[in-house]
Amino acid sequence: MADRSIIPRDIEGFNEYINQTNDYLILGSPTNAVRFGWTAQNLLDWQNFRTEWEPLYFQYSNRKGTYTTAIKDDMENIIAKAIVYDWDNKLTLKIKATVGLNSTDCSTFRIPLFYSMPIANKSQATKSKDINKTSMTEEKVYPRIKPVGGGFVDIGAYVEKKESGRPRKPDGYDLLEYKVAVFYSGTADVPTQVDDARLTLAYSTKAGFMADTTIYKSNLPVLAAGAVPPAKMAVFFFRWAKSKHPDLDGPWSGPFKTVLL
Repeated sequence: MADRSIIPRDIEGFNEYINQTNDYLILGSPTNAVRFGWTAQNLLDWQNFRTEWEPLYFQYSNRKGTYTTAIKDDMENIIAKAIVYDWDNKLTLKIKATVGLNSTDCSTFRIPLFYSMPIANKSQATKSKDINKTSMTEEKVYPRIKPVGGGFVDIGAYVEKKESGRPRKPDGYDLLEYKVAVFYSGTADVPTQVDDARLTLAYSTKAGFMADTTIYKSNLPVLAAGAVPPAKMAVFFFRWAKSKHPDLDGPWSGPFKTVLL
């Protein structure tokens, strides 16, 4: 299944991404990291992800020697941490908002090319202005959640209960923010409140997207050797969000539960 997220969730894709982005951030004068509005700490933390990743990838690549499933788990944890760090620090959003963003910036960070193009028509300009509106929505998210196999979940978010037409965000909102956790089916104490510490924060720039739940393993207990893993379930919360005005994010909806295939 194609990985359509900004930061790749698969090991080979992430390996290419973390290496090429780190190399690119220190190029130029001022450096690209400075151009993008990243702090020195942002850059250092991103470099540390690479430092942590490289020895594990070397061991992972040696399939007949040093490779173990524990190494793969450690690598997937690094991917998950990088994704959360990107969201918490708005790193990708800072790049998208960079004045003079070019096609090389976009291709390096897997950002759609249209972010490097000037606003060419009135409808695009109106959309940009909508994002900066200072009104808060009372619209809740009404999600359609459909597991499709391999830990992937097809999510469509709507502004009305009847879920008619195509998924869409309310006017002025450019993000669908969500929190997610994965458990073995039968777990009694799953999150019922959005502030549960076991939930991981994530986001999508689209109201319809494919969520990869395989990276959320922190709530899955270690099974005895030879035990057959139980079926898994995911718990979601959603809300509409504004990248530039987080104080105007909409109300949370949830919890929503689904069995994973």
